[in-house]
Amino acid sequence: MTRRNGTIGRTGRLAAVAVLMLAAACGGGSGTKSVGPDPDVDSPTIVAGSVTFVNSCAVPLSFHSSGPAIPKLSPGGSSNTVKIPIAQFNQGGQNVIIPYPDTSDAQCPADFCDGWTALGGEPGTEQREGSMWDSPNDKYAAYCNPNLSGRNICAQQMNCCGPGMVQDGTFGTLWEFTPKGIGDNDYPNLSTNYGTGPTTPPNLCPTGGPNNCVSAAANIFFNVPIRWTTNQPCSFTSASTQVTGLQCFTADCSDAYQFPIDDKQCSCPSSAQRGYLVEYCPAGSSMPATPG
Repeated sequence: MTRRNGTIGRTGRLAAVAVLMLAAACGGGSGTKSVGPDPDVDSPTIVAGSVTFVNSCAVPLSFHSSGPAIPKLSPGGSSNTVKIPIAQFNQGGQNVIIPYPDTSDAQCPADFCDGWTALGGEPGTEQREGSMWDSPNDKYAAYCNPNLSGRNICAQQMNCCGPGMVQDGTFGTLWEFTPKGIGDNDYPNLSTNYGTGPTTPPNLCPTGGPNNCVSAAANIFFNVPIRWTTNQPCSFTSASTQVTGLQCFTADCSDAYQFPIDDKQCSCPSSAQRGYLVEYCPAGSSMPATPG
């Protein structure tokens, strides 16, 4: 796919969006706010030359990563944090990180995800819309694989949530990181593809394509609240607003890429002194209680 300023270029990005809506960018506005480092004194510090991942959620988290492997993080104690050198990420290329909550059978009953009937059944039969990820469906979005849910198969296959949940990278909160991209910048980005934009919900392909349409089976990328921060200023979108971090606490967060031709980009000058902190369920956010 083509690239522009270190992120997927519109043509390449939207071809991917039509399949999985797996695009990324960053922005700010109503619903969320651009933030500086977390003021909580108990939060881990940002370490120069590293990305520190922190699990502040009430459940363990596993990760699907297209870059370095990220170990399972417990909900508390010394094992809820991992520090990964930036040099271990794909340099000049995408590193897509997606968290998944690890729950027990008791916390995620077998028939729970079949209750996500707003999805309209088998993927591809009804266009996914952001409202399908809003309350009261937010509890399903947090713990269920949307490609399997709502089809009366979860209780049979035992792979929609809980220990057997399929964690294949096609859904979940998306944080994309491109270190040392074009212009000697890092590009830390958020994407949910909630669908606000020129057409809401987005056009169903091929209408409006290739730059403003999605496939019927495209997912909304959100399950776990996230905040990323850095220790040096970054330039945010075409307005060149200066930020040191962004956050996404709901699927409709405005700090994230929301629709195919959305223009939200965050560029951070690469530096040996720069570090990043990516925290899941940071202060001010939370996941719905486990269904069990």
